[in-house]
Amino acid sequence: MEVEKKIDECIEELSRYRYFSSEVETAIEGFKKLKKQIKNLTRENIDDVIRGVEEGYRSSLAYSGFIPKTVENLRFIKEWLEKKKQEL
Repeated sequence: MEVEKKIDECIEELSRYRYFSSEVETAIEGFKKLKKQIKNLTRENIDDVIRGVEEGYRSSLAYSGFIPKTVENLRFIKEWLEKKKQEL
């Protein structure tokens, strides 16, 4: 699934900064959780998942010079989730 590939790319890009900040480890764990959530999307949980992605996107903007792919992928994931919501 393309969205899972995008999540993996985020984890890969963030992993380079793992030793610089504990926030990076938290973000990586968040992406792993997101991967699980995407496999079990329901009408009941999708709004929470979208909110989490939006929050991650806003947080990542400050670091866009370091993690441009993650910022771009978060935007893609958010759009993908919004389309998916229409299907549920």
